[in-house]
Amino acid sequence: MKIKLILIVICSFSPLLLLGLFIYGNAYYNDYHLKSSETTVKEFLEEFIDSSIQIMHFERIEETNMWLVQLKINDSQYGHARFNKGWNGKLKFIYLATDPSETYRQYKTNKGNYGTLYVHELDSNVAKIQLTNLMNFEKEVEVDTSAPFMKTFKLPPDAEDTFPAIFTFYDKTGQELR
Repeated sequence: MKIKLILIVICSFSPLLLLGLFIYGNAYYNDYHLKSSETTVKEFLEEFIDSSIQIMHFERIEETNMWLVQLKINDSQYGHARFNKGWNGKLKFIYLATDPSETYRQYKTNKGNYGTLYVHELDSNVAKIQLTNLMNFEKEVEVDTSAPFMKTFKLPPDAEDTFPAIFTFYDKTGQELR
């Protein structure tokens, strides 16, 4: 009698369980459907904003589940986009933002917190950028390349809120530029 009751309960809930798994799987597939390739991401973003873009940088933050894109829109405006990678190996679009010439963002990933400095246009005399905020967070970023560039760095565990940041620019001799 007990076995019959267990079989009836299992048979009653199996269709509901399968339906729930199907709905979850379908929703997940619709969210995480982009291949982690620069071409696929470029096509998706161009369709999303209905405009042509140029991808300046497309990279994964170390071994995390997050991918970042630095881009130029219509040869006139800069921005960045964020994607998360799912367990199926595909990417999910999170957001797209337009930026001024220098922007800093903090990201929480599955491997800790990271900061990313996006630089789109920069005076050629700049050798170092110092980021500071109201919570006494400071980070110096060496400029060893010409703009546009993005630099991502792991934040210390005790650095909780490092955004927004104030930028201070220095030349090769350590003199403040702006």
